Amino acid sequence: MRLQLKRDETGTGFPAPDQIAVGELVINSKTGKLYTKLVDGSIMEWIGQKICFEPLPIISFEYNNTNISNIDKFCCAGDNIIVKVDKLKSEPFIYNFDFIELTQNSGSELISISDPRFEAYTETVDGITRNIRKAVIPINFSIKNTNYNNISMFKFIVSDSNLTTITEQIITLKCLEASL
Repeated sequence: MRLQLKRDETGTGFPAPDQIAVGELVINSKTGKLYTKLVDGSIMEWIGQKICFEPLPIISFEYNNTNISNIDKFCCAGDNIIVKVDKLKSEPFIYNFDFIELTQNSGSELISISDPRFEAYTETVDGITRNIRKAVIPINFSIKNTNYNNISMFKFIVSDSNLTTITEQIITLKCLEASL
């Protein structure tokens, strides 16, 4: 079967089954949507998503006023870290932030993510100045005392208004209480 392409510049809807052959790709030049016809005769729409955000946000973690990548002596009875997300697009772009545990040593009820504080600034790269912002997100959490001897892993996620993940960062920690 050879690949066939068609382009529609007139309408904004999807093609009718008699307008497209099986395996043929049709792009609507007004909407940018891509369609194909399956062997069962149904029309399938290919959903486009941005795969690269410019600039890509940068996540960093701060514990006890020090930038860290992992924590080897975290007060697991209850402590907090600061997450900084830099190079965010300026308003009105909406971001969502989430912090989840991957090792099940804690529970969602023991994790409290505060509202982000945004700060706008300008950055000049190669002579081009653009408005961007950064977010500071305090996170308070604790580990169940039965898991103090375990290493815990958490993932911080930055997503857009559709909850599509833009970037994420993993952090591991060991409890200070395990060494007492």
